[in-house]
Amino acid sequence: MRPIPFILGFFAASLCLMQAQEEVDEAAVIELRETISKLVDVQTLESKERLEWQARKAELGNLLALHQKELKLLEEELAKAGKTAPAHEEQTDEIQAEIAALKEARQVAAEAVARNQPRLLALSKRLPAPLQLDAGVDLATISAWQPGDEPREALQAMLAFLDKSEQFNRRFTRGVEVRDGSEVEVLYLGLAQAYYLSRKGKAGVGRPGPEGWRWQSKPEVRDALEEAFAIMDQKLPPASVTFPLQLD
Repeated sequence: MRPIPFILGFFAASLCLMQAQEEVDEAAVIELRETISKLVDVQTLESKERLEWQARKAELGNLLALHQKELKLLEEELAKAGKTAPAHEEQTDEIQAEIAALKEARQVAAEAVARNQPRLLALSKRLPAPLQLDAGVDLATISAWQPGDEPREALQAMLAFLDKSEQFNRRFTRGVEVRDGSEVEVLYLGLAQAYYLSRKGKAGVGRPGPEGWRWQSKPEVRDALEEAFAIMDQKLPPASVTFPLQLD
């Protein structure tokens, strides 16, 4: 897969592949303003979910840091085992109290993993194929975790999964997949929608659903897709290309 950096104004009600031209007429300026306005509306709708996403990442990151600190202290305590130096004896109670607090934090981390595991695994079904492939190891680690297991690896996998999903959602991603037995080029608009075009000229759209992405034939987007891919491949000069966009 080849990630394409996210460009404001290139995503929302239209897919814009454009470059500043020397002369821009008034109609183009109005169209650009409307496109930006629609993009702002979409981003506003997503803001709540994005804040919850960031909060979940921060919570898991903090729990992982506490767990790693606990392991470090335990290793230091084992290294000092058997020593009778006065300085060590004076610090024993303090160290044991801190270790007890960190063990409690580990329990909290395990509870956080148990609480988030089903939700993340359910969310993974809505991911597009290239992201599922990229996050495959992380998802396997999350799925394999059982109550009573150490939470560290599962926490790391959850954070990695969230990071990869967030990065994918900020970009356009272009790749090759198989649809109905034919090889097609696919262009993903983050996690919101995708378009495909086969070598035989068949075109359509894809949208995420609870059990995976749903793909639907849409011949009317073929010309726009052909033009968009030609512009990306620098076979045509930069221009504005418009696509239908539906957000559920």
